[in-house]
Amino acid sequence: MADQNPTADPRVVPVDLPPAQTEILRDELFGWLAGIEEDLETDQLPDPGADAREADAFRRLLTALDRGEVELPDAEAREAMRRAAEGYDEASGYERVVAVHDAHHALLSLLG
Repeated sequence: MADQNPTADPRVVPVDLPPAQTEILRDELFGWLAGIEEDLETDQLPDPGADAREADAFRRLLTALDRGEVELPDAEAREAMRRAAEGYDEASGYERVVAVHDAHHALLSLLG
């Protein structure tokens, strides 16, 4: 498939998510942002510049949700969201929950 943006110029694309997902993302982004801002008030961060950039990325994502459009590419926002999503999955035991869910429903399907 050909590159849709071969010059990598920024482009604006719609954020077309269901309202329930938008609200979840808004809550999560506000929470992550508050945590970073709290951490930035301490002098104990190994790389405060990286944390400040991550906070800016979360602010851009919040703005994108409010406006219904996001400017791409945004490598910092993508990386911040990837780390946050992976952290959430790890903290919530997502892999285990999915495995248990699948096992339950596999047995239920055998039982008819």
